[in-house]
Amino acid sequence: MNVSELPDNVFETTQLLPPWLLLSLILILLVVSTLLLLANRRLSRRLRKQGAELQESEQSYRYLVDNAHDGIAIVQNKRLVYVNQRMCEMTGYDEPALLALDTFLPLIAPEARETMLGNYMRRVAGQGAPSRYESLFLRRDGTSYPIEITGVLISWGGMPATLNVVSDISDRKAAEEAVHFLAHHDTLTKLPNRHQFMEKLEYSIVQAHRSGQRLAVMFIDLNGFKLVNDTYGHHMGDELLKGVAGRLKQQVRDADTLARIGGDEFVILMPSVTGREGVETLIDRISTELEPHFAIEQQSLKSSASFGYALFPEDGQTPAELLKIADHKMYREKRALSEG
Repeated sequence: MNVSELPDNVFETTQLLPPWLLLSLILILLVVSTLLLLANRRLSRRLRKQGAELQESEQSYRYLVDNAHDGIAIVQNKRLVYVNQRMCEMTGYDEPALLALDTFLPLIAPEARETMLGNYMRRVAGQGAPSRYESLFLRRDGTSYPIEITGVLISWGGMPATLNVVSDISDRKAAEEAVHFLAHHDTLTKLPNRHQFMEKLEYSIVQAHRSGQRLAVMFIDLNGFKLVNDTYGHHMGDELLKGVAGRLKQQVRDADTLARIGGDEFVILMPSVTGREGVETLIDRISTELEPHFAIEQQSLKSSASFGYALFPEDGQTPAELLKIADHKMYREKRALSEG
């Protein structure tokens, strides 16, 4: 504001004022006008700076989302309305193809679709739904893979939608399966170990009690195995054990459990046997199977075995009783063989 902008009647009013007061008033008006101009300039600079920072923040956010390690997808009315690059990589679709899908269900393995759809419908309805759970996804080529999904309800364009973070947990699942396998299997022969065998034996005894059927536990111990280790070394002994395990597997039924419980000792659980004749028939088959020499690293190794078995319920009622009797019979046969 300047003097020319003052209304005409101001001077008529101020003619009665002393000159010094009039000059002070004009100076005050000039100072106020200058301060307002400076404040406006500072506000404009601040707004421009905030706008640039906001744009930079938005760009950084988009960069982080687009390059995230996990897949990110927004689903509205069962359709994908936003996906990041990782989601495309995981599914095998490009972005236009994903956004063109009628629903998200083609990305879900058939056996998991009902659960996934139910969780989605409950979430958009504001009802209770798990925020994080595991499921099974389907790639465009038809292969499936395990995922962990975290979903939340959001507003997208003023309408309910779900924001979903999808993690491929294939490596984690493979590691878990490997740990589980090692906990239940012999690392050398890949047969069930003592722990798994005992679990199956306990379960089979319970089932036999209910059904009134018999079962058998058979011990197998290799003859002369220590001599193989001493003569050719433990590596050759390990190869022989793997060869014996392979031949034993060919003789047992699908319902039987063949396990290595330590050293050169194997054990077989035979559920639903008719009697001793069935067990002794298996012993004959195994003995015949072990007769041919094992060709290992240009060496020809001979192996035979001693056997002992126990029947449920006549020889024992518990796992400990059955194992003790079978083990005792096996060592009695082994001792007789060495003495003979």
